[in-house]
Amino acid sequence: MPEIKIPELTEAEAREVKEYAASRLGVCRKMNDVIGIQIFQILSLYARVIYYPLGKDTVWGFTRIRGARGDGQNQKPFVVINSSIPIDCQVFAAGHELYHIWKDDRIDVVPADVMDEATTDRNELKANRFAAEFLVEEELLLKELRTYGIASENVSFKDILILSELFCVPYRTMVKRLFEIGFITKTERNRFLNASEDEVSAGRKRYSLSIPQGDEKIVIDNLTELAADAYENNRITFEKLEYLLDISNLKPIDIGISEPFRNPFPSDEELDKIMEDQ
Repeated sequence: MPEIKIPELTEAEAREVKEYAASRLGVCRKMNDVIGIQIFQILSLYARVIYYPLGKDTVWGFTRIRGARGDGQNQKPFVVINSSIPIDCQVFAAGHELYHIWKDDRIDVVPADVMDEATTDRNELKANRFAAEFLVEEELLLKELRTYGIASENVSFKDILILSELFCVPYRTMVKRLFEIGFITKTERNRFLNASEDEVSAGRKRYSLSIPQGDEKIVIDNLTELAADAYENNRITFEKLEYLLDISNLKPIDIGISEPFRNPFPSDEELDKIMEDQ
């Protein structure tokens, strides 16, 4: 088995990130709650979020702390999440970006190899650890381990797949998390991390677990809601509504708005105008 060299935080750095994640969970009132896809709603409280299919093998997401030239200091940052990647990866990317928004206020890109231990950048390592701590809080993880009767001396590949589905995080994140809380050894961590994506996918199918495929959605913050409200309050035409929804590959009927009745015959006023022009 090839040795996996994983850049790690110091004990002091890891403790600092853990305490910070706990404090943010407290602020969000999520101390006793599995986060999962709730992370997207949490992220939307602190950023303008765009979901766009950038491709399966490109960046997972990125953050621009200031939206445009001249933005005030209190403007929400923009975050883009790649909707081509699996949902659990989108969840992790959202958690990673929250760290940069809350903690260091800097432009960031989450690369496609974020799970492959490619970076030695301390700040990126902290962002990854924060996402893991925020999404898979230690006490909640220990509770699930007890619920499913998983003992530290016989953790299996199936166990890790089940746990990653429960917390909606990537398989590799769950492997590292179990090591971070001292539940598995470094040797076991490396053994589990040697599983390929094909093996992980096959395992999920074998054990009838969900396959978190990318949804390829296009969402421009709350543009759809604003467009619908504007139309229903007679501030834009139906044609303008169609144009705005088309940006997200939607039609008015998709959000419950039917095309208005159009009288094929001219109105009395139009007839009068026609007669005047003759």
